[in-house]
This record gives sequence, C-alpha cells and structure tokens, in this order.
Amino acid sequence: MNAEKEVIEVISKVAKGKEVTVDSNIKDLGLDSLDVVDMLMDIEDKYNIEFENEEMTSFVTIKDVIASVEKKLK
Repeated sequence: MNAEKEVIEVISKVAKGKEVTVDSNIKDLGLDSLDVVDMLMDIEDKYNIEFENEEMTSFVTIKDVIASVEKKLK
C-alpha cells in the first residue's frame, strides 16, 4: 500500500494552500503545534493507527510521516 498520496492530501488540507511534497519540512509549512497534532490525529483516524508521543516529535519531513504510516500498516 502506498500511503504517500493520501497522507499528502491530509497534510495539504491543514497546510492551507502551501505546496506539500514528500520532502516538505513540517515547520516550513507554517503549521503551529496544534495544526501538527490535528494533522497527525487525522492521519491516525484515517488509517486506524496510533503514533507515540516521541514519534510525533521526531517527524521533520512529510517523508518521515509517510514512512511511519507505511511501517505501521505492514
């Protein structure tokens, strides 16, 4: 399963008009901490997975989020 496209769609909704790619840095998207939590909760709900707190704070790029989702779906 390739979660890349779906994860980018979820993040794009939160990023409000900013271009989102797999290489996008989460901080560069202008998201505050609440936006990031909302985004990750949306992804958790979509895939019925759960991120650990340490994991959430370790995400730097969208690629990190996608890799984590794909790992949890295996």
